[in-house]
Amino acid sequence: MVPEREKVKAVISYEDDVHAWVYLDQVDKVIRYEAYVIDYDEDGEPGTLKFVIEEGVLDNVHEVPLFRTLLQEYHERQADADAGGNGLSLLKAYTLTFDGRLIPTPPLLLFYASLTSRQLDEIHHYFATQEKRLKREKKQRWMRMLRALGFDVMNNL
Repeated sequence: MVPEREKVKAVISYEDDVHAWVYLDQVDKVIRYEAYVIDYDEDGEPGTLKFVIEEGVLDNVHEVPLFRTLLQEYHERQADADAGGNGLSLLKAYTLTFDGRLIPTPPLLLFYASLTSRQLDEIHHYFATQEKRLKREKKQRWMRMLRALGFDVMNNL
């Protein structure tokens, strides 16, 4: 048996292996984030998610000016479509679950599909900016968490 102090710790490069992902939760109408560590395949190439370090909520979607504007436009388009009187507005307001129950459709279900490519670019830029900010601001916390899990954490390789 190898003594505890002689065991080799797994090494994680904070800059290369730790990532933040920011996204819109269309059901809860909040902007969420996850910090996660990636895994590597047998060839040493970046692979899939290894584990999540932390997850949380950044903002309610209506509190972010970019989303507030896009949501206002989205709701106006939805109201215009409903005012057309084609009888489909009732159908759009409900959906069937896997077990056949009729439930209200989350209001943001069609939000992404309604955006132009320019608007999508704006959202993706916002998410990328938030991901960089989170990784920078939470660096010490996340590195401590990884060390507590038994990893040797380096800034970068």
